[in-house]
Amino acid sequence: MVTMERIKGKDITFILTAGFLMGIVDVLFYTIIDGNPLKSFLILGANYMMALALWIVLQFASLVHLRKFLQVIFEFIISCYCCLLAFCWYRFGAPMDKGMIALVTGTNNAEAHEFFQVYITPTIIVVLLLAVLLLFLSFVYVMRLPVRLSRKLLIALGIYTLVGCCCLGYSFYTLPGRIEGVIITEQKNLADYLQHPQMKETMTTHPDVVMVIVGESFVRSHSSLYGYDKLTNPRLQQLADSGQLIVFRDPIAPATHTAEAFKHFMTSYSHETTDKEWYECLTLIEALHASNYKTAWFSNQARSGWYDNISAAFAKMCQYTHYTSTPEEGEQGAKPDGILFDSVEKFVRGFTPNSRHAVFIHLMGQHVDFEQRYPAQFSHFKEKQYTNRPEEQRHDYATYDNATLYNDYVVDSLFSTLKNQNAIAFYFSDHGMDFYESASDYCSHANNNNPASVKAGLQIPFVVYTTPSYRADHPEVMTTLQKMSVSPYNTENLIDLVLDVTGYQVEGH
Repeated sequence: MVTMERIKGKDITFILTAGFLMGIVDVLFYTIIDGNPLKSFLILGANYMMALALWIVLQFASLVHLRKFLQVIFEFIISCYCCLLAFCWYRFGAPMDKGMIALVTGTNNAEAHEFFQVYITPTIIVVLLLAVLLLFLSFVYVMRLPVRLSRKLLIALGIYTLVGCCCLGYSFYTLPGRIEGVIITEQKNLADYLQHPQMKETMTTHPDVVMVIVGESFVRSHSSLYGYDKLTNPRLQQLADSGQLIVFRDPIAPATHTAEAFKHFMTSYSHETTDKEWYECLTLIEALHASNYKTAWFSNQARSGWYDNISAAFAKMCQYTHYTSTPEEGEQGAKPDGILFDSVEKFVRGFTPNSRHAVFIHLMGQHVDFEQRYPAQFSHFKEKQYTNRPEEQRHDYATYDNATLYNDYVVDSLFSTLKNQNAIAFYFSDHGMDFYESASDYCSHANNNNPASVKAGLQIPFVVYTTPSYRADHPEVMTTLQKMSVSPYNTENLIDLVLDVTGYQVEGH
């Protein structure tokens, strides 16, 4: 009887301890940061349901004499899980929710490697390992205590079970949602969702070339085109002064992260105007195909992520694709974007008369790690030029502004490949970033749980370049673009703008 009481006591102790450890960080976050104690209470119950599921697995494992082994494995996994939650809260001010998992798995290997290099320092690794070890040993110690059944223990289990049963639907915020973020991906073959649009001409003449250049992590507060006190866009400024470039004064991105942003500006998808999934909407590429444009995709980013990134789905729709790396060659994500010049220039030179082309170019831009985004000769800005900034921020300011200066050179050079064409080109960043806007120690993609961070993450540059031939053929379009440039603009509407300037419209749209 005593032995049975101890066994049952250990079972109850496992459920309570595992549920508590999996939920404690969430409880603290949603109570202290989110200011929603009720949510934290529900989350603790939902984590209990996961602990109960682990206990059920242990019961089956005991039939094949693997219970003790699996229990140690579960104790270690739960300890790692709890410490990762704490790290996300500390470093990013957000829980490790489904969205954060999707963000990591939706990127490519090079970007993930850079992320770990920048944000997971040796000190952080040592602290995490020590925390996991301490928590794991504490868990093991508790489970080795000679616990017997008691009224208090049974009451605690009963209350916890009641909470857990009432909170199944809330499990999205905890482990089930996090597992879903890893297992369920958005890898789509967009060729399976073609809309077959009917296009009508809105102009009698059409540009021979349309170029769409998508940058990365460029927050416009660091652009001299938008009043920044460092001259980070001298070349684009010259184009603007000469009337070749139209600068939109108040543009924003539709989302703060690459995958979500691509869903919007590369399709007709909108949260507000459609209840369709993004992949069920008309893509810009299909609309251009229907308008008799041949399409090409050039990218300095990897062709796939841990599963498959969203941009690669659009690239696969194009009739020609070129990546700066192949699976056999390995990642070249750290090479500056100038690696694309020769390929793009050669491609443009090969255009035949009376043919139309749409060229998409995906840059690495100013993605972390900033120092890897530019060659040494563009190290123009130095830390000593930022004495008005905290000392710990100066390196990031200097390297980010150098990356922005190099990006200015890259975009100008890509525009110059079109100078002898009847062409129009767009440049914008997929999203901005929180460059010490929300906190003095935070410089990264926007934290969607912080309004100030989100606001910074949406601020991007947006410019339109036109060649002399295009301007001569389409003076009315130039007038329209000038008027649009002084009003707020969201790149979610890119598909409409591109079709308008090419002289086409979707029938019934």
